[in-house]
Amino acid sequence: MKSLFVTNAGPGIGGGHLSRCFALSRALSLLGVDSRWVLNAAARPQAAALGISGASYLSDPFSDESLSAWPRADFAVVDSYIPGGDFYARASERMPLAVVDDLHDRGVERFADIVINYGVGASRNLYGDEDCEFLTGPRYALLREEYWRLRPKDGDYVLFTAGASDVLNCSADISGWWSGGMKRLIVVLGPFVAEEAKLRVLREVSEKRNAEVLTAPDNFASLLARAGFIISSASVTAYEALALGKKLAVFTAAANQRGFGEILSGIGAAYNLGDWPDVNMGSISEALKFSPDGDTLRGLVNKRGACACAEAVVRRMGEKL
Repeated sequence: MKSLFVTNAGPGIGGGHLSRCFALSRALSLLGVDSRWVLNAAARPQAAALGISGASYLSDPFSDESLSAWPRADFAVVDSYIPGGDFYARASERMPLAVVDDLHDRGVERFADIVINYGVGASRNLYGDEDCEFLTGPRYALLREEYWRLRPKDGDYVLFTAGASDVLNCSADISGWWSGGMKRLIVVLGPFVAEEAKLRVLREVSEKRNAEVLTAPDNFASLLARAGFIISSASVTAYEALALGKKLAVFTAAANQRGFGEILSGIGAAYNLGDWPDVNMGSISEALKFSPDGDTLRGLVNKRGACACAEAVVRRMGEKL
């Protein structure tokens, strides 16, 4: 069986789509499914870091021209906020579709054979009454392979990350606020952060002995696992932190992240900082006092959710062959 992943990444888009698609592709490979890739050109650096080779890089993976250039496969996995119903209708004529979706407002269930929405609070009820399979909730979280067996340890540092691109320059803000009497701060910049923004963050921490900056480190998973506290945008990283049972504060840095922090706060799983423009050092200090409800956090996010997804996808798509 062969799968085709069609997704995008880059400045202004972030890296979450590609990260979770890669997690699913690795889980599918364990079931004997080969993966091919159609990506946008800006995704090259992240794809290279993940070890993806042989991808087709197109200026717009979701155009009519790109559809005609799709490699042959038994099914496609599509993950992006860009395409609309017309694209999914045409794509479903080419091959069966699995759609990774966390917006639940585009009617993708009309054209997909499988819809994957692993959001906390996601359910079948968010979608219309269509004949497709729904994989919803964090038991299907698409976490990369390095998290499947990773064991957390409580360290003495605070890890901050605003995602792959940090379009709001959150990293520079918190670096400037951090003072000498606080715990050690590690600011992790994603692969799509602009050079000027990097330099600004580095200037902010240059004379601070308790703060450092790392750019797209290879050991990011282990840094998360050893952190004493994590402050993250409401993105894939937040799910990784939850899966590791970490003390976590989340903030909203993009429209698609709205509501996530409120849900986590409501069940005692994480501290909700709200929209980043409203965050200040006072709210950060309050967040650092937070401890999650252990019973809620335990088992909330399935580390091997990608494997659960892969099994369901292979079963459903196998019926199509």
